[in-house]
Amino acid sequence: MNRIAIFARWPTLGAVKTRLSPALPAPLALNLYRAMLSDAVDSTREAGADERFLYWADAPAGGDTGAPAGMGVRHQRGGDLGERLTRASEELLAGPDARAVVTGADCPELTPRILREAFDALGGADLVLGPASDGGYYLLGLRRPAPALFSSIAWGTSAVLEQTLEQARRSGLTPALLGGLADLDTPDDLARFAARRALAADATGRHTVAALRALGLMPLAR
Repeated sequence: MNRIAIFARWPTLGAVKTRLSPALPAPLALNLYRAMLSDAVDSTREAGADERFLYWADAPAGGDTGAPAGMGVRHQRGGDLGERLTRASEELLAGPDARAVVTGADCPELTPRILREAFDALGGADLVLGPASDGGYYLLGLRRPAPALFSSIAWGTSAVLEQTLEQARRSGLTPALLGGLADLDTPDDLARFAARRALAADATGRHTVAALRALGLMPLAR
């Protein structure tokens, strides 16, 4: 049973993509975040998953759960990111022969092919990580619960990947690393992404590209 989860923050004005301020005002940052979330959902559609879930943080109680077609909705539970990943991985790995891959909504260059590679890697590795250029990771894959993996991690720093690999070693987990990608968190990240996609022929990150073009941060398609 292959399961994918997207960890995402509820799209609230002033609460998402705050590191883009003041270069990008809050309403525009919100529009960009929605586009990035759409790309994250798209990346899971042909990724070889039996079940797909959107794990919201800070979602309002009641009302519309914001569930994309074909995806279940759950809520992140716990204090810091480590606690939330621990609880989510336990849920996602319930049942026999389960494999879980968790991503976020910050990396619009994530593709279905990369997600399939993650599931394939879990055939031999206990842990799969996709290194992000900021020292964290854009993807986490597990085939068994490993709560110790998420302890003693300085979340939000450039040491996250290194510390996670050290915890994996201490826990006796066999890791595998995917190719590196970049999260979009800062104005410089946006500029580099725009430059890469301007030269690309495929449709990876198409919602984010469209949002950047609407903002005048990328040339219009010809």
